[in-house]
Amino acid sequence: MLVIILAGGKATRMGKEKATMKLKSGAGQRLIDMVIGAVKGASKVDGFIVAVTKFTPQTALYCRRMNYRLIETPGYGYHADLRYLLHRYHEFISVACDIPFLQSEHIDALIDFYSVHHNSITGAVPFNIVPAGIAAPPPFSYRGQKLVACGLNAVTNSRHSLPLVFHDPLLAINVNTHSDLQVATQYLHKYYK
Repeated sequence: MLVIILAGGKATRMGKEKATMKLKSGAGQRLIDMVIGAVKGASKVDGFIVAVTKFTPQTALYCRRMNYRLIETPGYGYHADLRYLLHRYHEFISVACDIPFLQSEHIDALIDFYSVHHNSITGAVPFNIVPAGIAAPPPFSYRGQKLVACGLNAVTNSRHSLPLVFHDPLLAINVNTHSDLQVATQYLHKYYK
């Protein structure tokens, strides 16, 4: 399946474009490159596109330098941009550009789950394992379990979405605030020396 990496947010909480931010480590990798590394390593991915907007000119410039395939979306918000993308691609995997601990196995598992259910899929993590200090999105309930979306989805025109639960607390680290960035950096030093 095609993966579309969403990198067009306004970054109002961070004050700069998140995709090109680096985690403070020896490697100093940009968030988008960490995500693209996972995408490239996934065996079930046919290719990827980075979705940018007028709000992310530095991200677009960087992606052009790296020869990443680009598409520009209107930038009217997450759901509006997904609808725009669905008009061009009838099904795809969407990946937020700011989930540094995404692994190839997560993507392949989502594609496998999608191939069985042929429905929109929301990647999620149990709320009770979200690392302390992370500004997690509001939890949602599914079959009595509190879950948080993790920025990895199968997007279709289906009216229903099923959750795929990953029991990996690092997947819940989505860099939306300076506090999230600090937590991500701490985990990077702890697990990826």
